[in-house]
Amino acid sequence: MPNQKDLSDIRNYLYDQAEVRWWYSLWLSLCAQVLALIATVNNKLWLLAIAGFLALITPIAVAWLREWANNLTQKADKCRRMILYADSLGEDIPSHELAMVRAWTTGIKLQQAPFTSPYYSSSLSNSPQRLMDITTESAYFTEFLAAKTVNYLLVFLVISILILSGIIYFADFATSTATISQENQDMSGVKWAVKAALTAISFILSGDILLLWKKYSDLKLSAQSTFQKCADLRYDKSLSISEAMQVVEDYHLALIQSPPIPLKLYLTYRDPLNQSYQDSHSISSNQP
Repeated sequence: MPNQKDLSDIRNYLYDQAEVRWWYSLWLSLCAQVLALIATVNNKLWLLAIAGFLALITPIAVAWLREWANNLTQKADKCRRMILYADSLGEDIPSHELAMVRAWTTGIKLQQAPFTSPYYSSSLSNSPQRLMDITTESAYFTEFLAAKTVNYLLVFLVISILILSGIIYFADFATSTATISQENQDMSGVKWAVKAALTAISFILSGDILLLWKKYSDLKLSAQSTFQKCADLRYDKSLSISEAMQVVEDYHLALIQSPPIPLKLYLTYRDPLNQSYQDSHSISSNQP
């Protein structure tokens, strides 16, 4: 398949760019919460004002970064599907599709994708069974790496909840009105309002991290289900292309609804996962 030799590099670049924006959005959420906590503890009006302004624009910036990342992810996933179907069914990728995909990275010097060749270890010939076989391998990696990502995001979520708890505690809503007679009444009211806004926005940002954690959790479960289905179907000699496509498209849907798997995690576990899968694959491939 010489006409797709650069698709892996394009796919890797697009996934990498999408991942960067997802992590920017995550760190931006945490940084906004940390600043809100610092401002609440400090209780200075000027710092509260800065934290309040940044907290207000953070959800907008996060939403914009996520939308940008989603657009890149959809393009990267198109590359992934083109490679998958060409590899499994032996069909050439239409030239107009290649031209469109290559236009996405025009003027960009692509780095070689960090994948071990051959990308899939299946020894089956082009067929629906091969499609199931290599999707089994893909889901095997996805399930493991999604589970790892879930664990890391759980740490982020706990930190976010602790920060939110600190903001609520130091905002001291129950007793803050008692100091109004000792301070300028208008200034005290402004501080109270800003603290309330910071608390509300911190709730939103914590909920956003929770949603991200759920996306990866759903991806893990979907990959687990796909792995089991494809592993059962890859030696079914009566399997039709339409039946195989139905399973694969369900898997595609789960992937496109989730952020990319972090590349660093993939590189960390690539070799042991490859070895583990190939050792098992060499045994299972001898089945009738």
